[in-house]
Amino acid sequence: MLLRRISRHVTEQNWFAVGIDFLIVVVGVFVGIQVSNWNNERAERHHEQELLARLYEDFVESIKGQQRDIAFLNQQFSDQALILKSLADCDVAPNDSVAFQRGVVTLGYINPPRFFRRTVDELASAGKMNVIQNKAIRDKLAAMVALAEWRRDGYDGTARVTEHHRFIVEEKVHYNLAKTHSDKFLGEFFAVVFDIESLCLEPSITSAVSAVSQMTEERKRAYRVILEDYQEFLPLVAQELQDRWQTVISEPVP
Repeated sequence: MLLRRISRHVTEQNWFAVGIDFLIVVVGVFVGIQVSNWNNERAERHHEQELLARLYEDFVESIKGQQRDIAFLNQQFSDQALILKSLADCDVAPNDSVAFQRGVVTLGYINPPRFFRRTVDELASAGKMNVIQNKAIRDKLAAMVALAEWRRDGYDGTARVTEHHRFIVEEKVHYNLAKTHSDKFLGEFFAVVFDIESLCLEPSITSAVSAVSQMTEERKRAYRVILEDYQEFLPLVAQELQDRWQTVISEPVP
């Protein structure tokens, strides 16, 4: 209808009316573009809100996993200290036997850093990191991803070294598959049969346990830094959700 009217006005050489018609067209196109942009912006901001909420959930899980791993490393380090003392004394107190066996079973068991990265991978694969408008959140997230990946890249080397030392110890003990002990981290684990008087005469055993203990302590320190970063990140996300969308996170930082 509009085109017919413009054609008629041109035929009649009513240039004022033609100008009005073109103005209507331009205004209509402009309004249409603005409405489309507004709808797209609203959809993107809604998507951002969902992503931030999911990031919060992901890092809650990452924190819980990292806290558990650090607690496990603390137990391992304590058991390794007990093994080293027992080797130095050439004796294992009856009350320390289970912890000594657990220390042998878990010698060198070190997990890579915990990073529940469902939402991060989704953002990276889609190239949409900039959907998150808050630069402080983007920068913190990028730094945490880089740190966790750097530590994960170094994990394989650490695992190979600890595995070597573990083999040295395992050559001098054996497992009793008919007997188990219970542990809060391992559940049930097989009993270890050992002769402390023979073990304490083997300098390689002490060296192997000492080397693994050093790497256990190094990983504890590294993972505490990662955990602190995770814990600092959550309040940033929670504040952003509250300030922009009035979304209150009820779950506290673990």
